[in-house]
Amino acid sequence: MHSRALVWSGMALASLLSACAPIRTVTVSAHHARSTLLNNTVDFGWDGGAVRPGLLRSMGVELMIHRATRGGTKTDADYAPREHAARVAGLKWGAYHYVNRAGNLQAQIERFVRTVAATAARHGTTAHPVMLVLDNEGRDRVSWQQLVTAAQQVRAHTGVWPLLYCSVPLPGMAGYEVQVRELRALTPAEGRVLRDCGLWIPRYGEQSGHRMSFSVPRVFGTWTFWQYCGDISGHPKTALLGPEFTGDVGGAYTRSGGRVTLRHFCDRSFFHGSRAAFEKYYREHSSAVAAWR
Repeated sequence: MHSRALVWSGMALASLLSACAPIRTVTVSAHHARSTLLNNTVDFGWDGGAVRPGLLRSMGVELMIHRATRGGTKTDADYAPREHAARVAGLKWGAYHYVNRAGNLQAQIERFVRTVAATAARHGTTAHPVMLVLDNEGRDRVSWQQLVTAAQQVRAHTGVWPLLYCSVPLPGMAGYEVQVRELRALTPAEGRVLRDCGLWIPRYGEQSGHRMSFSVPRVFGTWTFWQYCGDISGHPKTALLGPEFTGDVGGAYTRSGGRVTLRHFCDRSFFHGSRAAFEKYYREHSSAVAAWR
């Protein structure tokens, strides 16, 4: 009896610690993805290939997000022409900056905002809304507290909060405990900033079966976008969500270089909510360059 009590006590403690952890595990089924989520977002970085936004739109894509800048000095050559093409096709537009912890973060954000604004000015699209995104991942990532500061800087310029693209490890994975400590150190005000921004989580099909699990910091409440397929592998490693969710967009995109079998694969993401919720999120997180400070 005594040993059984210890076992139950240990299980109860583990459950309590899990409930108090600043990162929770979310599981999404293939059925839920098909029936509830909006498979309407694509994103690109520099690759020298050809994107046909009109064809993407005919496939149900509503939002195209493109890397504009990286670190403190790099600008994507494909950003400007694709911004123009996406606008002509009637797609919603987003621009992201890939954060590099080795550089001055404030200077990076300033350059990011200036680059996006200058492109809009050249194209005569300063009256059109654009959603800004901060990409914080891998070895280049900054702390959650630093990301809060960067988000506040974006809002000071644009009047709206950026979307935050963040890789968050599952329990036991490298970097998990570091992020747990960072999230626990946040103040309530910093937590509110993160929640106001929204979370875009990358998690591809490394798992078998018909469910996908990924980590979501509790401070966000929930996730906003899920990048379920990336152009690094070109498609999920398993048929987790079925062949329609491989990231293959055919003639709508032809990448330059790489394996021929992956020439027509791109990053694709689900939006977590209804179309009305998607429209609301985009409206509240995008602003016209003409109104920026």
